[in-house]
Amino acid sequence: MPVRKIPKNYRSVTGTFASLKNNRNVFYESLLERDFFLTLEFDKTVESYEEQPLQIQYDRYGKKTNYTPDCLVHYNNGDIPCIVEVKFSDEVKEKKVFFKYKFEQVEEYLANNDMNFKLFTELDIDEIYLENIKFIYNYSVIRNKSKIEELKKKFTMYSEVVYQDFLNSYSNSKFEQAEIIPYIWYLVLTDFLEINLFKPIKHDTLIKVVK
Repeated sequence: MPVRKIPKNYRSVTGTFASLKNNRNVFYESLLERDFFLTLEFDKTVESYEEQPLQIQYDRYGKKTNYTPDCLVHYNNGDIPCIVEVKFSDEVKEKKVFFKYKFEQVEEYLANNDMNFKLFTELDIDEIYLENIKFIYNYSVIRNKSKIEELKKKFTMYSEVVYQDFLNSYSNSKFEQAEIIPYIWYLVLTDFLEINLFKPIKHDTLIKVVK
């Protein structure tokens, strides 16, 4: 849970993000933070993450100042935890000297505490990828277990299949096809199915069954 209360911010959008990996809502201070959290949900190497996780003291013009990082990411592949600061690229450019002075001290503290440091900006997100994961994450609320299992059984007949071909094989009825579409994207979200997230999702999108 965050170590400080996130205030209302009229210069950026604040809110909560429903995280599957954390099984709770996480708080964000900008839409960029929300998008970053979304990328973590799709990163298979990420076990969990925490917003506003801790406070670090650093020297600012001879005065001790508290710094609260945006996010702490925990991995499942043996990598050490990583503190991530989320900033827009224009802000980084405008405050280049200040951030360099501040983050050099932060990195030293983290190195002594077995943590890495990373700066994340909007330039680190592919636009098509972001559009796709936003679309797919809309289906994270799917809960009909019987329909999920039905679709899983049908997909195990394939190693890979074109999206529209699968819909056609399921039913000739457009209504019945539309009924299962949310479950297809839920299975992509939960790693039962796989698509190329760096290409626009279309009727000819190739779906691979993860086995």
